[in-house]
Amino acid sequence: MQKTPVAIASAGAFVAALSTSLVAVSAPVIARDLAVTPADVSWVLTAYLLAVSSLLALAGKAADILGRKRVYLTGFVFFVAGSAMCAAALDLRALVGARVMQGAGGALLMAVGPAIVTRAVPPNRRARGLGIQLAATYVGLTLGPSLGGLLAAKIGWHAVFVTIASAGAIGLAVSLALLPPDDETRSSPGIASLDLPGAVLFAAGLSTLLVALKRTQEDGWTGRPVLLIGAFALAALAVFARHVTRSTNTSPLLPLALFRKPPFAFGVLGATLLYTVTFMLAYLLPFQLQREAGLSPAQAGAFMTAQPAMMAIVAPLSGVIADRWGPRIPSAAGMLAIAGGMAAVARTASAPPPGLGLVVSLALVGLGAGLYVAPNSALIMGAAPRERQSTAAAMAATARNLGMTFGIAVAASLEHSIGFRSALFVAAGLGLAGALLGIVRPVAASGAA
Repeated sequence: MQKTPVAIASAGAFVAALSTSLVAVSAPVIARDLAVTPADVSWVLTAYLLAVSSLLALAGKAADILGRKRVYLTGFVFFVAGSAMCAAALDLRALVGARVMQGAGGALLMAVGPAIVTRAVPPNRRARGLGIQLAATYVGLTLGPSLGGLLAAKIGWHAVFVTIASAGAIGLAVSLALLPPDDETRSSPGIASLDLPGAVLFAAGLSTLLVALKRTQEDGWTGRPVLLIGAFALAALAVFARHVTRSTNTSPLLPLALFRKPPFAFGVLGATLLYTVTFMLAYLLPFQLQREAGLSPAQAGAFMTAQPAMMAIVAPLSGVIADRWGPRIPSAAGMLAIAGGMAAVARTASAPPPGLGLVVSLALVGLGAGLYVAPNSALIMGAAPRERQSTAAAMAATARNLGMTFGIAVAASLEHSIGFRSALFVAAGLGLAGALLGIVRPVAASGAA
């Protein structure tokens, strides 16, 4: 296994995750400083997610055509520039605009990182390499709440973005110096090879779908804005599907042939389900701990670090297990652990004061997620041919973002209708469905890289 490319891809994953977690915990301070409402400041988070989700497919296609190193370095440039613009922003509009640029860079990093790892490790160690990269993601998610809260409280929210820009600049310098060139000889394709019409249709459909899901928290699932935006999203995605199937472009933005490979299709579905379940918890638990248990934001954040910390420990180990014994055992066991952890959190978080029982319950969820992610990512990447691995990574990241947004929307709706505990039992049921998916999923792909 080539350690340098894996380390560089892990650096990009760490920086992108750190950005998300640092900013999320700083949102209340930003709202107070800029004199805006919580609903307004939520666009600081949403703008980044929309930019990432909308551009992932195009980023993956660009990397497959133009080269992984070139696109990865460009991602760092956009990310650092956007972070610096965030640090210099004086009002909400400027901050949201800068977050879009930061998200564009994040999309390039997320689309290319797993492809760099996949090409740097032999197939029999693929899950292990991807597990290391995923562990870097969870380290970033673990450090973010405490570091972001400290910076925002002691120095100010601008310091949060200075920290992100500095981390990105270090990643850019190291990648520029140490990332080896791509191992293929590439021609110089025209811009038409990027399938820009398909990229516009896909971005329009996916971004408006995410906006519709976000609006369910305010207007409900049957609210007029949700129905109108959702209808537009589905129409745009339908036109995109028609474009892909009838395009004269020999290499469309999203090759539907990938989804005809069961390991790839099951992997993308599994990623969506995993992040739907875990982000139901991520949405519900802070409200429960702060509103019902009376904890401060810092205390609630300390409890919640148990989950990503456990994921950071387990993800590399699950890669070793999957490489040696196959993905079914860690996939099924991981989802079973998530289901059990969700049920345990429903009990321990509902019986104040929360204590060690809640930490153990959250660690169980983290154990399950850590067991699941590396084998699932390895199946997705292994199902893609060499020339489409960045596209495969982009689709996995898109599934993750869609699952996050859908999980938050479902959790908000369920909490309002059936309450915190029952909503988590629904999440546990989805975890059991994921365990069944892990058992029956195919594990071999013809033409795998």
